[in-house]
Amino acid sequence: MTRAVGEGLALEPLSGDASGGLWRLLEIAAGLLIGVLAALVSFQVFARYVLNDTPPWSEELSRYLFVWVSFLGACVALRRTSHLGVDSVVVRLPPGARELVRHAVTSVLAAFAAIMVWQGLELVPEMASQRSPSMGISLQYLFIVMPIAGAIMLFLQVRELGRAWASPRVRTGIAIVVIAAVAVGLTGRFVEVSPPVALVALLAVMIVLIAVHTPIAFAVGISCVVYVLLRGDIPLIVVPHRMMGGMDSFLLLALPLFVLAGELMNTGGITERLVGFARALVGHIRGGLGMTTVVSEYMFSGISGSSAADVSAVGSLLIPSMTRAGYRPELAVSIVAAASAMGVLVPPCLMMVVLASLTDLSIAALFMAGFLPAAAMGVLLVGLIYYHARRENLPRERRASAQAVIRASARGILPLLAPVIILGGILGGIVTPTEAAVLAVLYALVLGLVIYRELGPRDLMPILVNTASLTGMVMLLVGTASVLSWIFASQGVPKLIADLLLGLSSDPKLLLLITILVFVPLGAVLEGVPAMIILVPVFFPIIAKFGIDPLHYGVLVV
Repeated sequence: MTRAVGEGLALEPLSGDASGGLWRLLEIAAGLLIGVLAALVSFQVFARYVLNDTPPWSEELSRYLFVWVSFLGACVALRRTSHLGVDSVVVRLPPGARELVRHAVTSVLAAFAAIMVWQGLELVPEMASQRSPSMGISLQYLFIVMPIAGAIMLFLQVRELGRAWASPRVRTGIAIVVIAAVAVGLTGRFVEVSPPVALVALLAVMIVLIAVHTPIAFAVGISCVVYVLLRGDIPLIVVPHRMMGGMDSFLLLALPLFVLAGELMNTGGITERLVGFARALVGHIRGGLGMTTVVSEYMFSGISGSSAADVSAVGSLLIPSMTRAGYRPELAVSIVAAASAMGVLVPPCLMMVVLASLTDLSIAALFMAGFLPAAAMGVLLVGLIYYHARRENLPRERRASAQAVIRASARGILPLLAPVIILGGILGGIVTPTEAAVLAVLYALVLGLVIYRELGPRDLMPILVNTASLTGMVMLLVGTASVLSWIFASQGVPKLIADLLLGLSSDPKLLLLITILVFVPLGAVLEGVPAMIILVPVFFPIIAKFGIDPLHYGVLVV
């Protein structure tokens, strides 16, 4: 099962040592960069539509700030243990073995952080003479963030090992990683390893690391390092260079902005108003609370773009209400989980943004294509909830009066305008997805701070830091997966799979079936974004040979 913990709203209190103050400074720096990024994109929108003149430097500066936010946010996520990892195997181990594995994983993280520092510092001088096209600044100021972030991550892991140094399992875990690293290095130096063997080793290392609860971004990254070392003829500097190339994307700028909008709406009282509106509409039907969850998820997904924000916002309000009304706790949780799975198809969807960054698909086309499947899933969920409600004789609520429905509609009308603004702007070709995301941020700020007054200035910094943490977690995955995609492409993995499948049949149903059989179990274990980042570069290049429409396939993948 994929886990990520430590995502509370409040900033952590200062610890008694100096590192506590430095840690707070890092959080504040990451949060402020998110705020500056949102302000800069807002300025771009203003300059484009009001001044009719967008400064050429603004997009470039936005991208570079985004890269800095991504790396510093990844450090925040690591400190909060918010990076995604699979703990299904580790939780079944005895306590002693679990402790040994934990220290070995910490050593692996330290090793990857050390490589970021080492190779990042090798890369910075090479970029010093290169200038950015618009601003004319040296690219060393962009690339220097990698060794800085690596040093912070390395400090965190070394401190973690140092605190537990009295345990012999710490030294055993370190020894295991050191021996494995030396073996890989010597093999690559003195043994000629063929590319297929190195590729098999990459996959084996990645599977083992993910199985022992290594954060997925680091498992993918260190597996790529193993591949490069075993090959011996590829410079290790390729890893940080490809990571940086994958993370430097204006398209992905929409990701932190949609996350920020969702956080602001959740804290600013918008979620409660949407739930109240949905409850007034369907709450009186048997199973109405469960149906309210589905309707609320559909509406909130059209605002936040983040399934994590949807679950947090809607689940925190409705799971307690459902259990008090007689729903079994497992039924209440499963309704929220299933509704959030439907929500990933409701635009704006972060997974669609990530998919568009990995392929040539249009975000607007993906958003349009998601409506009908999401609605179909919603109808099926409502029918299933009604069946369970009848079977378990769950109570129904009193029908809301006409006045109550009108009041709930009036309270919900302003939040419901948000998806109209976002999607209308994107689908009408008026704004880009990134610009639509910043409009959602500004709209949420106006509602929370000015109109509803449920969002205070003191709430903003924790929201910004949480946004930076989630952004860093996702973007580090994007960066390491970019290296993996390059390796797969260079070894012709998509062509190999296509030839294998075409040897069996050219029927597109075969590829669609295999896609479902691969993505569903892997997505259940790894979470959607990492599963997509790993598998899309393998499967997407071959769909043309089967005559499958890329947009159809993209919606299926999401």
